[in-house]
Amino acid sequence: LGDNERLLSECLATIEKHNLMSPLRVLQALGGSDRSGVTLGMVRGYIMRQIEASTKRIQDNEKTISSYADKYTAHHDNMDALKTKPVVFQSTKCTSCMAPLDLPSVHFLCKHSYHQRCLGDIGDSCPKCQVENQALEDQRRRQELAARQHDAFFNKLQTADDGFEVVASWFSKNPFAFTRLVDQ
Repeated sequence: LGDNERLLSECLATIEKHNLMSPLRVLQALGGSDRSGVTLGMVRGYIMRQIEASTKRIQDNEKTISSYADKYTAHHDNMDALKTKPVVFQSTKCTSCMAPLDLPSVHFLCKHSYHQRCLGDIGDSCPKCQVENQALEDQRRRQELAARQHDAFFNKLQTADDGFEVVASWFSKNPFAFTRLVDQ
């Protein structure tokens, strides 16, 4: 029985290393018959590692969710403030040339201010924030495009070993982000 335990241990290590099967399927396969001879003690280490890994993933996900919730609250509060409260611009220097501001000057809601001559024909976005804003806009476009790819979702769902993981992953990408809600 010692050799069988060693082989079982190697098999479980390979399954675990390459994530070949979900832990539930492994247990179902091993416990499929009373004559399998596999005891709980033989798979105890595997089960414990899987539980620890799942617990760590859950904790990491909870931290991520908490940080997203905090960011959402901060952004929501900021948007409310921009809608309802006046914005005070106290900048005295041009963000581009660092010279004292004089008229005509342009102030952005990100609190950066420029001489109009320093901006030139840049347009209606802050040059200092433009790279970050462009990255966010690109991310929004990718999410919008992904939200329209229903066939790809269903193909992944049908070919996946773990359909729940596919659904959870899809929902994590915010499929309803582009649904328009009407304020009352």
